[in-house]
Amino acid sequence: MALRTVHDIDIELPTLDPGELEPVSAPWGGNLNDAHVETGRAIRTTLIDARLRRAHLENLDLNGVVWEDVTISGCRFDKVDFTAARLTGLTLERVHLVNCKLTWAHLSESKLSNVLFEGCRLDAATLDDVTTVGPVGFVGCVLVNTVLRDCVLDQAAMQGCRLRQMSFESCDLRGADLRGNQLSEVSGMSSLRGVTIEPAQLPGLTDAVMRDLGVIVRGPKG
Repeated sequence: MALRTVHDIDIELPTLDPGELEPVSAPWGGNLNDAHVETGRAIRTTLIDARLRRAHLENLDLNGVVWEDVTISGCRFDKVDFTAARLTGLTLERVHLVNCKLTWAHLSESKLSNVLFEGCRLDAATLDDVTTVGPVGFVGCVLVNTVLRDCVLDQAAMQGCRLRQMSFESCDLRGADLRGNQLSEVSGMSSLRGVTIEPAQLPGLTDAVMRDLGVIVRGPKG
């Protein structure tokens, strides 16, 4: 098992031996165990009440898939395209997503523990009622125009991410670590209560707070 550190949190990630994985073609149905799924398409397919365990998925087109009540544990996703996917009721444990695309994806009612998003695109994605029940990291990700609504991300850490026009709505981020990100265009300041930032981020955060509150700054009358 590999260990990655993002700011002050340690994330346990899977270590997969290619020699122990069985080649499987996409699309597949039902559970996926000890498998390697490489270079295929399963666009707009549906996966319900399934379990993915110790699987390596790479170079897959999963555009528009619907996954409901799927448990994913000890898995790695490389360059998997989840554009416009609808992912509901997922449980992710020890999952590493590398250079994956979740543009316009909708992730809802899901729980994450020891999950790392690395170099992923989540632009214009929506996360509803997503909870971190263990450490979760976002490193070098694009979250432009991403909406987080009713999320509890107290064990999340973001580093080197693009957060332009990202919005938080009724979220609880107390304990989250946002050091190393530009915050000037983030909205939903009440959700940032209790987060950790660094001194260099204060000017950007001030700009975001003033815009969020509609503060108007004027000099004295001459």
